[in-house]
Amino acid sequence: MIINRAVIIIKPKQPAVDWINQVDPIKGGKQMSVIEAGQDSLIYLVPRDVESDIHAHVWVMNNVDTLFEEFLDGWYQDNSLWPKVLGAELFETWFTIEYHSMVVDTIDEPVLKEEM
Repeated sequence: MIINRAVIIIKPKQPAVDWINQVDPIKGGKQMSVIEAGQDSLIYLVPRDVESDIHAHVWVMNNVDTLFEEFLDGWYQDNSLWPKVLGAELFETWFTIEYHSMVVDTIDEPVLKEEM
């Protein structure tokens, strides 16, 4: 069943992974890679009127502070380790934005929601 949402996926680029590795390097010298950091990316269900890559970019920029903080908090809750200045310019350096227009729900039961 197609649902009335689109999807935006936020994936880290190398500068975001460099920050992860700098803040808490993996013991033994092995650094996290972009592929490893992006394996469990943040996925956002957005309104169906977000209907193109351009609309997705506008939606992300309108929510950039929240999205950035969710990413950073997902790695390190101590915000003293976060970059001092966040914002759209740094976000675009750190992340790729993927847009997908169709969401198919394969389960015939209600979606449960909880606050983050």
